[in-house]
Amino acid sequence: MRDASHIEMLEDIVANAEIVDLSYTLENCMPAWPTQARYGTVVYESYDWGDAALHSQITLSEHTGTHIDAPKHFVPGAASVDELPISAVMGRGVVIDATRMPPMGLLSLGDLRDFEARNGDIRKGDIVMLRFGWDEKYGIKPEGADYLKDWPGLAEEGARYLAGKQVAAVGCDTLALDAFGLGANPCHHILLSKGIPILENIFNLSKLPVFSYVIGLPNKFKGGSGSPIRMVAFVRRDRA
Repeated sequence: MRDASHIEMLEDIVANAEIVDLSYTLENCMPAWPTQARYGTVVYESYDWGDAALHSQITLSEHTGTHIDAPKHFVPGAASVDELPISAVMGRGVVIDATRMPPMGLLSLGDLRDFEARNGDIRKGDIVMLRFGWDEKYGIKPEGADYLKDWPGLAEEGARYLAGKQVAAVGCDTLALDAFGLGANPCHHILLSKGIPILENIFNLSKLPVFSYVIGLPNKFKGGSGSPIRMVAFVRRDRA
């Protein structure tokens, strides 16, 4: 009976929540990192051709669209995406508004502490998501060129602070958590070396309050350095 009541409680939460999709649609000509494979499809069967069903072959990078960087992406011998626990991206979502950041600006440790002074402490197990407003620049070719350059990011000291907090994951609505032009990728090395995955190209952060509940499920690629991820946030309908 206890298990049944817990399931009913969960059903009630889901039924009375607004569910916000945080992932981009995977499609041809979507933005991609310059050195990585592009998304593409080839139709192999179609009922339009007299076949019994429709299906396509898909080619893509592990880091296509809204995706997760597993520790292995930058840290040799670290966990691959299939080795992450299924609950790796399940927890309290924390949206930090960084829309005031200029192009190539860095969200500092002071900015994180200011956020905590206003909203309460970032906690162990939180999924921290930085909203730079960069999704407003997103577009399918020939649009979206501005999305692929000059994005802001998290400062190295900020990454160290969040790693010390033992957050579950850190994400952003830009192409990468490290700001454009930071070839050393300090945030990636700091967080991934601590086993903290990174989430990039998150969509719809403007639709979330400061706190929500986030679930993200990557594909289970054997030995993979990352994967596209379907992320959603559960938000109370009666929130202020």
